[in-house]
Amino acid sequence: MAFTLAVVLTGAAAFLSANNLIFLITSALLATFLVSGLVNRLSLAGLEVEFHPPEHLFAREQAMAKLVIRNEKSWMPSFAIRLQSIHADGLTQPLFFSMIGGGESIVEFAAVRFSKRGRFRDNSLEFTSRFPFGFAERRARVTLHADVLVYPALEPKPYAHDFLAQVEGELQARRAGAGDEFYRLRPYSAADAARRIDWRSSARHGQLYVRENSHEDAVTVHIVVDQFLGDEGMPWLEQALETAAWLCARLEEAGVNYSLRTQERTIEVPRDGDLYTVLRYLAVIEGTPFGEQDGLDRIMPPDGEGYVIVLTSLASRAPARAGIVVGS
Repeated sequence: MAFTLAVVLTGAAAFLSANNLIFLITSALLATFLVSGLVNRLSLAGLEVEFHPPEHLFAREQAMAKLVIRNEKSWMPSFAIRLQSIHADGLTQPLFFSMIGGGESIVEFAAVRFSKRGRFRDNSLEFTSRFPFGFAERRARVTLHADVLVYPALEPKPYAHDFLAQVEGELQARRAGAGDEFYRLRPYSAADAARRIDWRSSARHGQLYVRENSHEDAVTVHIVVDQFLGDEGMPWLEQALETAAWLCARLEEAGVNYSLRTQERTIEVPRDGDLYTVLRYLAVIEGTPFGEQDGLDRIMPPDGEGYVIVLTSLASRAPARAGIVVGS
């Protein structure tokens, strides 16, 4: 604004005085405006960015992502470039680059954070620059076409702690044993006996893996998530999914067989996958309004098969044989 005022006053003085020197000064000031806009535009042209999120990303948890910033202009560097997220989700802090040389690529690791679970397809970033004179800020938006999958937050809820306390004895009994039933494969540790190494799997993965079997009386925990939204809507479903994710993580850590059951899908661990198979599904699951979803009887496990915890927005929807019901 001060520079614009100086141009206006100098131009007025030139016309009023008809002084050639003042006309030259006015021309130089106007040329400075023109060159500033041109150089600013050229500085932002040809910039590309690749966004590589971490393999496992949880909601409301800060993680480090890899960014590759590339200047496609082989003849001109870019100066004073700032890279930031357009939306609240994404980069926690803008990145500043004093110079990106022509044809140069810069690898940067930056903190990212997403406020909720889901698949983020419109995770746009933008380059901004005030180079060379700072008269105006020019912006260039970059749309990332790669999907970013964010898991539910692993934040314990009080009632989830209560549930684990109730079955603590059974959870302690459910350990890898010397039974005949296969439980899972896990990386070898120094405390494992050499006879437990699964050589075929180790050769396939390129590192040592141990085969674990389970006791015949192993307890299984079934987590049933009702997709019916009810009166509380999405906030309740989000809370239920975070609870289910935390329970699955704790059960995985304790070495317990568990399953996740919804009206759409049933995932039994370790038969159908691992913890991240469950988390990937929980990241994209959607709720269903009343009248479009049936009850929970058909997705309940057989009678007497392990512990059952039902997460539902309406406790009356849970079958009578459910062990623990968490609902409104």
